[in-house]
Formats: sequence, structure tokens, C-alpha cells
Amino acid sequence: MLIVLPVWSLMAQQRTVSGKVTDETGEPIPSVLVLIKGSTAGTTTDLDGTYSISVSGDVTLIFNMIGFKGQEISTKGTNSIDVTLQESSVDLNEVVVVGFSEVERQHLASSVEQLDMDLVKSRPIFKLEEAFSGTIPGVTLMQGNNLPGSVPGSISIRGISTLQNAGPLVIIDGMEQSLTDIDPNQVKNITVLKDAASAALYGSRGANGVIIIETDRGTTGQFKVNLHSWGALHNPIDLPNFVGATDYMKLNNEARGHQGQSLLFSDEDIAASESGNYTNVNWLDEVMQRQSYSHNTSASISGGGGVGTFNLMLGYIDENGMNELEGSNKFSARFNTNINIADKFVLLADFYAHRLQVDRLQANNDGHGLYQLAWRMNPTQPIFYDSDLEDNYILHNNINPLASINHGGSWNALHDRSTINLRPKYFINKNLSVEGNVSYMINKSANKYKRLTYKFFDGDGKPVNIWSNSVGASQGVSQSQVTARALINYEKELREGKDKIYLLGGVEIMNNTYTDYREFSKSSFFAKLNYSYDNRYLIEATARGDGSSKFAPNNRWGFFPSGAFAWNIHNESFMSGLVSSGMINNLKFRASYGLIGNENVDPYLWQEVVNTWGWTMRVPNPNFSWEKQRQSNFGLDLTTFKNKLNFTAEYYHKFSYDLIYSNFPVPPLTGSYYLTSSVNIGEVENKGWEFSANYSDKVGEVDYSVGGILFDNQNRVLKAGYNRSDTLIFKDNQDKIWYEGIAIDNYFGYQSDGLFQTWEEVDATDAKLPNTYPGDIKYTDRNGDGVINDEDKVNLGDPFPHMNYSINFNLRFRRWDFNFLGQGVGKRLGRLNGQEGYPVLMDGVNNNLGAPREYYMNNRWTPDNPNSRFPRVWTGTSPNAVLSDVWLSNAAFFRVKMLQLGYTIPKIGRNIKSVRIYFNAQDAITITKWEGLEPERDGGNGNYPRMATFSLGVKATIN
Repeated sequence: MLIVLPVWSLMAQQRTVSGKVTDETGEPIPSVLVLIKGSTAGTTTDLDGTYSISVSGDVTLIFNMIGFKGQEISTKGTNSIDVTLQESSVDLNEVVVVGFSEVERQHLASSVEQLDMDLVKSRPIFKLEEAFSGTIPGVTLMQGNNLPGSVPGSISIRGISTLQNAGPLVIIDGMEQSLTDIDPNQVKNITVLKDAASAALYGSRGANGVIIIETDRGTTGQFKVNLHSWGALHNPIDLPNFVGATDYMKLNNEARGHQGQSLLFSDEDIAASESGNYTNVNWLDEVMQRQSYSHNTSASISGGGGVGTFNLMLGYIDENGMNELEGSNKFSARFNTNINIADKFVLLADFYAHRLQVDRLQANNDGHGLYQLAWRMNPTQPIFYDSDLEDNYILHNNINPLASINHGGSWNALHDRSTINLRPKYFINKNLSVEGNVSYMINKSANKYKRLTYKFFDGDGKPVNIWSNSVGASQGVSQSQVTARALINYEKELREGKDKIYLLGGVEIMNNTYTDYREFSKSSFFAKLNYSYDNRYLIEATARGDGSSKFAPNNRWGFFPSGAFAWNIHNESFMSGLVSSGMINNLKFRASYGLIGNENVDPYLWQEVVNTWGWTMRVPNPNFSWEKQRQSNFGLDLTTFKNKLNFTAEYYHKFSYDLIYSNFPVPPLTGSYYLTSSVNIGEVENKGWEFSANYSDKVGEVDYSVGGILFDNQNRVLKAGYNRSDTLIFKDNQDKIWYEGIAIDNYFGYQSDGLFQTWEEVDATDAKLPNTYPGDIKYTDRNGDGVINDEDKVNLGDPFPHMNYSINFNLRFRRWDFNFLGQGVGKRLGRLNGQEGYPVLMDGVNNNLGAPREYYMNNRWTPDNPNSRFPRVWTGTSPNAVLSDVWLSNAAFFRVKMLQLGYTIPKIGRNIKSVRIYFNAQDAITITKWEGLEPERDGGNGNYPRMATFSLGVKATIN
């Protein structure tokens, strides 16, 4: 009885509030979110704009809809509330997730950007990283290939300023995870924190920027099923045009004859090839055995009632490579639920799991090796012997790419991830709440390989080699992550709604454990204040203290404060005329400054390492500590022409110091031949600007919008060592060096002065590299000492993309929609390395001619073509194969990222709310002067190709 009576009493207080929501013309607005303030209970309006919601006592209802100004109305004394919402193209009352709390956009003072989810969910995306190409100013993604099962590329936010992993911190529903792990169809919104004032809440992990993702949740009173399925075909867009057999013979003879070596091919061989009577194999065509294709199917079932809400999301994606052993498939399941334990107590419980299977050849389980093998084969090398034996493969130095596919064995890997995320929240009153967060994540991986015995025979049927039976499996290192967090949030309007204050405080601990006995822990304390005075002056202050076991005992704690100020000028009285006329709807100036850190390194780096012989391999460093970064940011937000035009401009400056160099060489003080230490060294500067604009309007039945972004970042080293005059030489990369004024990933090499034309010119020049021939590159003797060496190398530029831009155009007419996204880089210096530039495979041993590109052949030096783009053709060692400006090229480009046409059927029968069918072309057109193959990737010796994707998809909603 003691239990039943309170429940019965609570039920007796329940009542129903209903009404209708319309716009300013009286038209009903469907799908308006109606929430009980201070809780997560709510509902949405139906097609007629009506709603009905159960409340207990007197509460405040919040009415929100994208494109309209939100309203809050009390239910006191009434059970019927009709609402008229005012239209607003830019909803300043929109709530933005900025860490562990939410703030109205109009009260933001820091640099926070939200990704347009229509550009994510409306097109086929394999991995969420792809959604960041050309969509957010200051954010770049350089994608070099479309290898199934791989990460498409690395994302950088406002440049790179570290020797460590420069990827941004990714927070998914409060948990630190990876972008690759999440199905784009499961995402509700994506927020990017770009400056120190916004990212300082994450302290030691925020120096590279922060990406915050919220996944979809269910809605009270609305049961629905969403389906999205698409299939796609992929066509390579960066395949090399290799020379055929005839040209290969001539080039081979040309190189060997020029070097005084015996020729390999006779005039009769060349004549036979010209008449089609000689072996002529395009090895790349041979290994690409099928059309690459993929498909994706995702589904979600969501709903809710008085007890809470739920959303079950399932996804399956299958990527198939260009032969039957290449590909990947991934199954993911996510279950998000909100459990209303009481009016003021809600539990958010999220469960997620995925399994990724990656299938590749055993001979090249990195996915690129097969294509590297095909590149180094030349067209005169036959695949099979001319014999009666079936599949009598010829091995060339134990290599035959076709044999690798059919008999080289298979390699399969499994990657499993599971997470549990519990977030209880208690509303002490309508302004104050406390929240907890306990999450657990575990990553596991394993792989296996299998190859059956296969015998190779020569043309006479005699055995020549055996690829023996090989079977094995291994377990990868597992990682588990446990996070516990406690938060207190206070949000209140002051001075009769003129002011508003947001307060956040919290503590956090995180522990990561690996099965190879590594472990590290972090502890944090943080607080954040947002204050809006008269909705004109905005103040934002953040402070966070972090402690990490990765660093030496006396240097484990760091303090990271930040502050921001903004001025909503449009709310000043002297702006009233412009605001009332619609000429200015929103005008805000922002400024911020703060300190954040980077601790994205392996544990134990500060400790000593001794090998089995007792020699010290790494010197301990008790002063080893955080990377630190000071940032300033200045921004302007403008909305004008009756909310039709939105414009944002930003300028930032990032100063990074105490950079972590984990493998710094030191003089060998012991018997060790190689001695290192982990140190904090150097200073790096990044500064840049960003512009973005979007204009939207309606003409008759046509809704349209056009937008664009333009941004650039300049990077330079301020101090390479402990003093500004120091020079830092990277022993593992002879083409990279740091000194003051140079970019961190600079090209450091020789400047050319044309090509040697004759033996007389070669003999008369003292300043040259050994083994120089006519047709070789002539390098500039910078210091005039008569010798070409490292002292003559100079900074040739950096590989970073500059003048990044994108344009988008969206058009809707009745049931039709058209979307275009183009992305480009206005300036980039790429390197023609490997066989994309050289005519030979520079393996350091044989340096044999592989299959040169036709572009090289047509632009090489010969006595008849003295003013050529490239040096002579060569084999063996050559002074041409060192980094110089000859091998750098313009890698600027413009690419059609997305071209999409869709048609929506609004309703089918009683339950199918809408069906949208669309055709999408992705990366289909590229305009560039790049002399390599893919302008987003430097040259090399072979890669899995970059693909253009053509897909057909369907989306349906059932409720």
C-alpha cells in the first residue's frame, strides 16, 4: 500500500494539454517538437499541426521547429494552447551542443560550426570522414584512395602543429571514439569546435580541434521506421597510362645505350612488337578483374511514450574491390533509449556494437601491394608460358600479380567494437540539474590467412618453384576504455529575461588498458560560464585542469583556461531601423583567447628503455610534459536581407610550443648504436582566415540556396630546437628538416638549373652529383663551393592545401530536388615521387625500369628534345632520383564532390509517409593540372585507385 498510494496520487494529477501550431499565415506546421521544459518528455505535431501531451501539474511547454523562432508557454490554468510560430531562416534560438552542455546560438561567443546534415544523409557515404570534404571552413580532408575497409584520409582543423597524430578529438554521445566507427545514417548532428574558447573544455585533448556528434534518439508519441538503401558502382579515376611493349623496348634500349650498356631488345623484337607479334601485357588491367561495387542498407525503428523513448538503428555496408578477394563489410547496431524514471529523473542508455570484416590478398594485406606489383611489371613480361599446362604462370623474380590473386592466398581481418554509455540526469528544479556519465568501450581485432600449396613449372613442364602451404591466425591487441564523469548544469534567465546565464562544472576520469600490458589514465576538473547581458554582450569563460599518467610524475598536470567575448550589435538601439527593415537581422562580433594542450602520444615515453644486452636505448626525461597551444580568434557573423543571406568571417592565430618529439636522437653515451629520448622541443605557428556565405530564397514554387566557403592556413616553424637558431634534422626522412621560417612538412631539396645537354657541359661542371650523364638534372650550387651536397638544399615549399574552397547549390521544385557540391584547392605543391614521376622503380637495389607512364615518355629529355620537362630515361643509380623542384608540380584542383537528383513521393497508402528516390554521382569530374594521378595524394609506386561513385538510392519513412 505504501507503494501503490503515491503512484495512484501521481496518476491523479496527470492531465492532457492539446492544441494546434500554425505559421503566421495560419497554415498548420507538422513535425513541430513539443517538449516539457526541465525534462525530456515530449511529442510532435501531426500533419494538421495538432498535438496532445500528458503533463503533471503546471509545466512550461517548449515549441521548436527548424526555420521558426521557438516559444515557451506555461500550461498554468489551461488545457488548450494554440501557438503561432514566426518564421526565421536562421534560428538564433537554436540550441547548439558545445561540449557537455547546450547553449543557444545567439549566446555563443566562440567559434563553433555545425555541419549541414542534409549534405551527409542525402548522399551515399561509406565513412563519416568523407562528409567533411568542402563542407566546413577550416576543416580539410585529403583523400588519396578508396581502399575498402580503410580510413579515407586524415582530417585537420586549422592546420597541423604537431609531430604526433594531428587528428581532431571525436566525441560521440559523450564518449571519445573514432569517426570511422559510426554509420552516417545514425547521426543527428555534428558540431565542430574550432577555437580555444570552445575546445578548452576538453583541455589536453583539444589542440587539434573537437568534433562532437549526437546520434538519433526516439521522440515521444511518434513511432516511425526509417529505411535507407543504396547501391553503387565505382570507376577508377586515377589510373596511369603505361607505355606499351614497343615504347617500353625503345625506352629500355635508350636508357641502356645512353649509359654504355648492352641493349636488351633487338630491332627484330621492336619490329615484331610494332606488328603485334610480341607480348604486350597491361598488368594493371589484368589485376582489375571486375567492376567494383558496393551497397548499403540501414534501418531505424523509433518511438516512445510516457515511460521514455527508444531508437534501434541497424546498418550493413558491403564494399567490393576489383577482384573477388578484395572487399569489406560492416554490420552495426545502435540502441538509444531515454527512460523517464520520474518527472525529474531520466536515464539515457546507449548501446552500440559493430563488426568490420576486411578481406584482402595474403601477399598484400595492406591493400596496395597488388597494384604496386602490377606497376613494377613491364608489358613485355608474359603472364603464362606457352605450354599445354593449364595456368602455367611465369614468375618474374618470384612475382606474378595474377598468380598472387589466384594462388597467393587470402587474408581476413575482424575488428569488433562494443560500447555501453549510461547518462543519468536529475533535474533539481527547472534551472538546475546534475548528470552522471559512465561509459565502457572495448576494441578487439583478429586476423587469419590461408594459402594452399601451388607448384610453378617452366615452359617444358619442369618444376621451378613452390608457394608452400601457409595457414595462420593471430589476435590483435585489445583496448578497453572506461570513463566516468559527473556534471552540474545551471541555466537561468535573469532580469525578467533580459539576461541569461549558463554554468557548467564537472569532473572526469578515464582509464585505457591494453592486452599488451600498456595502461594510462587521465583525471580532469573543468568549469564553464556563458553569460548574456541584455542579449547584447556575451561572455564565455572556461577552465580545465588535466592530469595524465603519460608524462613524468612532476609534469602530469596542466591547466587550460580560455575566454571569449561577443557583441550582438543588432540588438543595440541604434540598429533598430536596419533590423526592423530586414536589412540587418543579425550582426555579431566575436573574440576569444585561450590555452589548450595535446597529449596524443604513447604512454611511458618519459621512461628509460634498456635492451636485452643491458644497453640503454632511450634516455629517461623527467621533464617530459604536455604539448601546449595558445590560440586567438576573431569572428563576424552577419545575417541580412530578411534572413536570406548568412555570412561568417574568421581570423585565427595558433601558437604551439613544447612540441613532443618522441624519437629525438641523442649522442650515444653507452654501447648503444642508436640512442633516443622523448623531449619537448620547438615552436610552430598556424594562422589563417575563413569565409563562408549562404543565400536562400523562394521564387514561386522553387526553393533554392547557393553557398560557398573559402579559407587558408599558413604554417611555419618559429623555433626548431631549444633556440631560434637551431636546426632539427629528421634522421628517418632526409627530405625533411626544420629551421625558423619553414613549414613543418616542407619539401627540402635542390633547386634545378636546367639539364645537362652534352658531355662537354658535364665535364666542365665541378658542382654535380656522381654518375651524372647528359640529360640529367643540373643542380644549383647555392654556396658556390664547387660541390653539390646537403648544404645546397633549400626550402622548396610545403604540401599543404591552400586557398581551399567549395560551392554548393540546392534546388527544390515540387517533388524534385537537385543538389550540387564542388570542392577544390586553389594552391598546392605536390611531389611526383616513385613511378608516378620516375621512369624506374627506385628500390635501392636494382632500380629497374618498370612500366613508365606515357606522360613521362612524351616529356623526357632526348638530344632531339633538349628543353624537356623531365630528365632522361635511366636505369640503375642516378642523381635524378633525389628531391628537387623538378619533381614538384601544381596539385591545385576542382572536383565535383556530389551531383544528385531526387524525387519524393509524399505519401503512399496510410502508413508510408514519404519515399525519396535519388541518383548520385560522387567525385565524377576533376579539373586539375596535376602531372601525377590524384591531386589529393603525392606520387608513389602504386595505390589502390581513387574512385568515382555512381549510386541509386531510396529512402522511406513509415509511421
